[in-house]
Amino acid sequence: MNNSIELTQIGRYDSGIFDDGAAEITAYDPASQKLFVINSATDTIDVLDVSDPTSPEFNYSIAIDDFGDGINSIAIKDGVVAAAIENDPAQDPGQIVFFDTEGNVLNQVTVGALPDMVTFTPDGTKVLVANEGEPNEDNPENNPEGSISIIDLADGVENATVTTADFTTFNGKEEELRGRGVRIFPGETFANDVEPEYITVSPDSTQAFVSLQENNAIAVVDLETGEISDIQPLGLKDYSRGLPQVTNYTWDLSEEVLGTTPAGQEILLGGMSGLFYEGETDDGKLQFIATPDRGPN
Repeated sequence: MNNSIELTQIGRYDSGIFDDGAAEITAYDPASQKLFVINSATDTIDVLDVSDPTSPEFNYSIAIDDFGDGINSIAIKDGVVAAAIENDPAQDPGQIVFFDTEGNVLNQVTVGALPDMVTFTPDGTKVLVANEGEPNEDNPENNPEGSISIIDLADGVENATVTTADFTTFNGKEEELRGRGVRIFPGETFANDVEPEYITVSPDSTQAFVSLQENNAIAVVDLETGEISDIQPLGLKDYSRGLPQVTNYTWDLSEEVLGTTPAGQEILLGGMSGLFYEGETDDGKLQFIATPDRGPN
């Protein structure tokens, strides 16, 4: 059985036909057969006709100068285009601007600092935005909180409302999160340190999962309550140590153990993955079977 993938280029559009050009992120609308392309060199959305995919043709550009200082992401669903546009400075709240596929502005709403990624839920009733909230390079103390904006389109784009899911409920729990394997910069609250990057949504549109790249973790967003429901650490995967192995460890409930067993064995686990309760031994101790990630927390 051959599992290889072969790709063949059948057409090409060269944004360099303009003075400057840089095609970065694309979104395709099947109804109009148009491709919307972020041109990061000109801070425009270039719209291409790809009805003949062997010969893409430039139609027009959408300027974003009136809405902010740079476009970071774009998404399309049911003929509605959503563009994530940062402010100047980027630490101020950004905008999500909605267009139709002809480039007409439908609405715009304010979201968090540095909206870095935008996506529609599968059912099309919400738009989700990862607000990265990066600090200012010249003034690191200007460090806005990262957040997730949930834009409700149930009453139409023209009546869009915004709910902000922030991370402030995890402030004060930094040591607990670190103990679970979440990386947090020393001296920062979790809400300030977190920088949401990318979003994926469950097929039933009830949950979103957001990568927190700098923290080596995933945020779980409850889209029905509009809140962050959990932070899931990814742990350390040190493959240089070899493949995972099943190892037995025994704990005594009367002893507080952190990183070692009562017998003094070092526990090389990345977030206690593969933990299974085996029962009690004859002398009243708890027994677990754990699958190590072959690396320390």
